Amino acid sequence: EQPGTYRCHHYNTSCVLCLLQADQLFSLPGVRTGSNCKIGEAKHIGEKMMQNIVFFVFFSTVAAIIETERTNQTRHCSSPSGSVDGRIVVEDDGGDILDFTTLTWQVSLGTTLCYRFKSETSTLVGTIEVTYVSLKSIYSIMDSYQFPLVHSSVQCLCDCPGGSSQCDSQTNMCGNKTNCATYYNPSVKSEGCFFKFLQLSAALCCSIQVQPSSGNMFRAVRLGVPSVLAQFETVLKNEEGEVVDTRMFNIDLNSGAAIDWYISLQVGSPGPTTLVPPGWYVVPDHPSHRHTLLAGLDVNGLDGWDIHKLGWLKAGKKGSFVTPSLDHLVTLFSPVAESCADGRYSGSFSSGEIDKPDIGGRRLTEEFPFLADVHVWRRHVEMEHGESPLLALTLQHRSRVGVVVQYSSSHLSDFTGLLYQDSFSHLHLNLSLIQASGTINGIIKGAHSSQSIRLRLSPQSSNSSHQIKLTATECLANQVTVTLSPLSLHNLTLSKQVPCMSQNMRLFRSSPGTVQSVQAGPGEVPDCLSCGDAWLHWLDPQQWLDTMWPQTRVVIVVTMVSLGIILAVLLCKVIRLLCQCYSLPQVGVKHNKITKRHTKSGDRKNKISDMIMSEM
Repeated sequence: EQPGTYRCHHYNTSCVLCLLQADQLFSLPGVRTGSNCKIGEAKHIGEKMMQNIVFFVFFSTVAAIIETERTNQTRHCSSPSGSVDGRIVVEDDGGDILDFTTLTWQVSLGTTLCYRFKSETSTLVGTIEVTYVSLKSIYSIMDSYQFPLVHSSVQCLCDCPGGSSQCDSQTNMCGNKTNCATYYNPSVKSEGCFFKFLQLSAALCCSIQVQPSSGNMFRAVRLGVPSVLAQFETVLKNEEGEVVDTRMFNIDLNSGAAIDWYISLQVGSPGPTTLVPPGWYVVPDHPSHRHTLLAGLDVNGLDGWDIHKLGWLKAGKKGSFVTPSLDHLVTLFSPVAESCADGRYSGSFSSGEIDKPDIGGRRLTEEFPFLADVHVWRRHVEMEHGESPLLALTLQHRSRVGVVVQYSSSHLSDFTGLLYQDSFSHLHLNLSLIQASGTINGIIKGAHSSQSIRLRLSPQSSNSSHQIKLTATECLANQVTVTLSPLSLHNLTLSKQVPCMSQNMRLFRSSPGTVQSVQAGPGEVPDCLSCGDAWLHWLDPQQWLDTMWPQTRVVIVVTMVSLGIILAVLLCKVIRLLCQCYSLPQVGVKHNKITKRHTKSGDRKNKISDMIMSEM
């Protein structure tokens, strides 16, 4: 009960023994030593826990036996939800007739069935408690392998036209590198080369090597068809309430096996219909995430090598990594020679699981909200369910007994709540209960529908918080009505308006940099009459020697030739007029002489002016 002080129950006496011999301390099963347990000293703790008695124990003559008793746990007995079929007369093949008493009960996850029985043919009296502890799906791991995230390392060599020939189809850029492939392209743009204006192509050779992006590894597992196990805890008490026997039983709901105890137990329900489908899943191979199972990922099979799925580069023996061929990766590589002469280039992979910052995916508990927890082991996976349908539990006594069903009273002082919808569109009702105990029933009313809930709490009143999964419930004026009532003889009901809150659902949104412009590659000529890029392309003097004549180029050339002819004619007329203008000073001198001789004759002056204007 305190550091170094331990209580062992033996009937009504509580004691702790320190078994000593010289300086050596021998510990007993279920008893661990502490700082208060010293050499030659033992502590006897009675009901008052005030006396310390020193015992000297001689191991050669004294044998100490400490018996332990399981600590009684206070259970909450659920409300009655079943029936007693009463007497069933059974005759065996020997002619013996037995009276059986059968109970059929509807139990949900976390509930406890409690009833007191008394035999009508003997003095046997006692209490039976059956608790539906947990529901698990056990998946066998059928196939498994490890894989990393893949990172690429690219090195290229570019040959300008007319330069030294270092790159051809026979060039091996990988050498002795592992997981490497050579990329060869004989027709890339000769950016930065001397003969670029001649539109001659350059040759590009690259080595593409793949390797793990980091030290983190992942484990791909293929899960088979699960076995659904329901776990029950049974407790048998005598007339005084002392525990006589307690056991844990696992029932496979796929087969519906029966339990042969002091009474016979059998589950007649098939179990849940919502299960995680079999298939491939991913587990991060890290101690802190060893029980994290990721869903929503495309994973290669054990013999699959699709680059568009995870696991196309698998971990082999002794730290090696294996992939059969990288030819499929070469076809996805798109290089760009920024400057062939300076050795500047870039490239990317059009698709595939390569150069990704993280693995993605979602936790299995987020993908399937009916799961409460997941545990991943070497050969199997355990998935614990947070919810379960009602199971039909049948209990049968081998004699005729009288049955009195028991249940615990319930209380509720007040509550607060919030209806929350996460980014995966899952609805959760978060409730904070004040001074609550027992069984609490509730109804959630939305705009067009309602849903019933039931909470099972401890027998002692306390404050607690709970998250309840709901189906589609529409809020009215951003609120829902929550009504809670404890199961008791008094009709106490509490009703409140609970606010609603939701997160935005995940949608696709493009971000800057995700959309890349497509440039014309080698051998491709823009053919678009209404596109400005096509006009600029064919008006570029570097394209005049091109031998290809698409329709756009013909129209552009005809248009430009026509405009050139028109401009040439106009230019000739302008030059001719300018030449005539240079002769105007002589005409002006002649005009002055004529005006001096005929200043008196206005008519002749007008005629001369008309003549001069006609000459101009």
